Amino acid sequence: MTGTFACAAVTAWLATAATATTAPAASVAPQATLRDARIRISLHGDTAHVSARYRVSDPGDALRFNAIRIARQVAAFDLVLGRSGLRLDTLPGLFRLTAIARGPGLSLELRYDVTGDLARIPLFVPEAPAAPGESRLLILVDGLPPGRAARFPFPHFTHPGTGTWVSTPDHLPSFVALLAPKGDIPVPTLAQWSVVVIALGGTALWLLVQLWSRRPA
Repeated sequence: MTGTFACAAVTAWLATAATATTAPAASVAPQATLRDARIRISLHGDTAHVSARYRVSDPGDALRFNAIRIARQVAAFDLVLGRSGLRLDTLPGLFRLTAIARGPGLSLELRYDVTGDLARIPLFVPEAPAAPGESRLLILVDGLPPGRAARFPFPHFTHPGTGTWVSTPDHLPSFVALLAPKGDIPVPTLAQWSVVVIALGGTALWLLVQLWSRRPA
């Protein structure tokens, strides 16, 4: 009798453990994934015309796209953003577009103009990671003036000689840096000099503190 009861208890425990192990896996929702993104940027003077198409799988009920807001730039969005199912919010340092999904996949096309300092051109990035080796990401840039290419383009671009610059990154960047700044100081160089200035400032402050501490009372 005791053996039968113990066997039944073990069987019940194993069944409970198996249910606890498999239940969470069944309730986990699929992760949204950026499958395709094709972005074309056309440069005309101090204005960049951006046309971006996205295809996302398993987006859930809604998906957000974020773009950084850059100083000395003005962004103008196409009226297509006013249609049902899209909402654009202007937040501190950020544009946020929310798209309502109606099905297992989401396809979206955005068009907007950026005017002003084009050293960095912001891109809308969905809150859905790309799958390296599977997702197809393409960035095309037309109209770059001769001799105005940045010293350190971001992301990596190739220039086949047809006038169009081409990038196929593994992950969609939040901005494109292909046009050299008007001050001719590229962003990476500016960052390096900032580090040098901060280091020199820290050293000078340390020397002043040492000299002050050694003054006779």
